Amino acid sequence: MSEDRTTFVARAAHPNLENGEASGRISIDRFILRFDAVAGGALEIPLIRLQMERLESGELQLTDPQQPEAALYTYDPRILEHRALREQACTRNQVLELRREDEVKRRMKLVLLFLLGFTLLAAAAWVAMGLMVRAAVTMIPPRIEEQFGEKVMKEVKAVMTVYKDPKIEAKLNAAVAPLLASLPPTTLPYKFYLIDEPLPNACALPGGHVLVTRGLMNICERPEELCGVIAHEIAHVNQKHIFRKIGDQVGPYVIFRILAKDDNTMMGTFGKGSELLVNQSFSQDIESEADSVGWDYLVKARIDPRGMRDIFVKFQKLQERLPLSDVGFAAFSSHPPTEKRIRMLEAKWEKLKDKDHFVPIDGGGYW
Repeated sequence: MSEDRTTFVARAAHPNLENGEASGRISIDRFILRFDAVAGGALEIPLIRLQMERLESGELQLTDPQQPEAALYTYDPRILEHRALREQACTRNQVLELRREDEVKRRMKLVLLFLLGFTLLAAAAWVAMGLMVRAAVTMIPPRIEEQFGEKVMKEVKAVMTVYKDPKIEAKLNAAVAPLLASLPPTTLPYKFYLIDEPLPNACALPGGHVLVTRGLMNICERPEELCGVIAHEIAHVNQKHIFRKIGDQVGPYVIFRILAKDDNTMMGTFGKGSELLVNQSFSQDIESEADSVGWDYLVKARIDPRGMRDIFVKFQKLQERLPLSDVGFAAFSSHPPTEKRIRMLEAKWEKLKDKDHFVPIDGGGYW
């Protein structure tokens, strides 16, 4: 498809529309930006009058001073790459300024969130020390995990855009419902948050917080793929990988001593662990452990576990197309879904005896 025929998902706002807005798609030719509503009707803005502004929500607002009651909105970042907008003098400078603003915001946001998912742990220095740390962290009470998770979530919300979209939320909930129903019992319910970020990733935090990016929702074609990522991330939390990492830093003896003290003392130590989310990464061994535990979650839930392998292949192909500087988060740049990990999942499938008991996820009509 040529660039001139590329369309972009968008919405229009106007007082005359039902409920004040309509969904549709934007197309651009050499001189005109046109919005075609799904329910019928169109709006055209000459490029010579087009005004573009990035809103706090992340949406790109498109307006025409001569049509002040109308406005178009889109999240699709590809629109700024359109040749017509880059070639027209009236829009070229706007595009350059928007891209500069987006780059600054991208760098600020990615520092935290996309080092969260895979930057929690390094390999234990000694096996015996690692076993002692594991024993210690199993004694951490759920209330401390909850407090720690809340602390990190506040830091996430300070730099990331958490947004609401009933349709995407329903799509997400429908996909993960069978997985959540079969996970090990927990005292804290899982809470999902949509992050307005085009790069695909997810991150689960202690306390039941699960972050899912808009990019991940877009790249997943089947609910089984989304479940593969979520199962991997929840495995990180249930295996207490972040607390094991903190234990590796301070040592199991200190952990045991802290556990004997009050909550404030524990949070004083564990609260510093949020720095680990930014500055350090999971080891490949820990990533493989999360793969394996997540795979078992999927099999137990009767969800086709090949969805995990399929989404990892997509991640790998995306990494090959993007320089590491563009990928921008540890999920790819530090600990990518390597060929070794993908082969491990393929081997697990080959060894699986019962391949016929998996039930396709209904998806509630959203997939």
